[in-house]
Parts: sequence; structure tokens; C-alpha cells
Amino acid sequence: MRIARKLSAPLPFLLLLCAIATAADKPRDWQTGTVLDSSRSRYFAGTIGDANTNGTVNDNGNYSGNTSASETAIYRVYQNFVIEGDQYVYLAQEHIKWRWSKPADLTVNGKVKYTVEKRKLYVIDDEGKEHEMEIVKKTLRLPEGQ
Repeated sequence: MRIARKLSAPLPFLLLLCAIATAADKPRDWQTGTVLDSSRSRYFAGTIGDANTNGTVNDNGNYSGNTSASETAIYRVYQNFVIEGDQYVYLAQEHIKWRWSKPADLTVNGKVKYTVEKRKLYVIDDEGKEHEMEIVKKTLRLPEGQ
């Protein structure tokens, strides 16, 4: 009886977690668009570093020492995409967070599946991977002949 109680205590918590996880994964309304352009940009974000000072005081009370410092430049890297949909043209940027991170593999003038949620653009790249981007600019397409 005690074992059954111990096992059933976390059961409601696990059921609640499963319900929250499935509610968060709402189906996305995927559309098909065309990739018009792609480019990479790097922005200087600052430096990080450290300094080390070593010194001694001699018998006369004079200080002598040296300081060594090292600094490393930090850059923010973005992959920019222009994607044309049925109603809008989107300029979106994907933040490349780590050196080993890869941007979305999209072919310029090729088709892409995308969806928009608030200020985020999600795409399925040529390898079938989903990528999240920030929408920088949204332009309304004019009807043909205008």
C-alpha cells in the first residue's frame, strides 16, 4: 500500500506537465514563399579580457611591478534573409549564437516553408530543420501592374 502511494503522488504532476507540453505545441500555419536574398553581417559588441599585476617592494620602499593584460573582441553574427510571401516581403535575421552554429540552409530564388508568429519568422530549411528568426522589416506587396 505504501509503495502504491509513493508512486501515485507524482502522477498528477506528471499529467499536468504533459498537458502543458502538448498545449504549447500548437500547429503552425505553414506557407510557401521564395528566398530573394541572403547575407551575413557581423557587429562589434565589445571586448572581454583580464589583467594581472605582479610587483614587489624593495628595502628602500620602492615599488616595482608589471601588468599584463589580454583582450578579445566579441562580435554578434547574423544571417539575413529576404523572403517573399503572398502578401508581404520579410527581412529577417537569424542570430548565430556560437561559432559552431549553422544558419538556415536556404537557396536564393528557391522555395521555402515559413510561418509568422508575432515578430518571429520560422522557416524549414533545405535540410528539413526549423529555424527561428527575428523580423526586422515587413513590406506589403503591391498587386501586379501597380
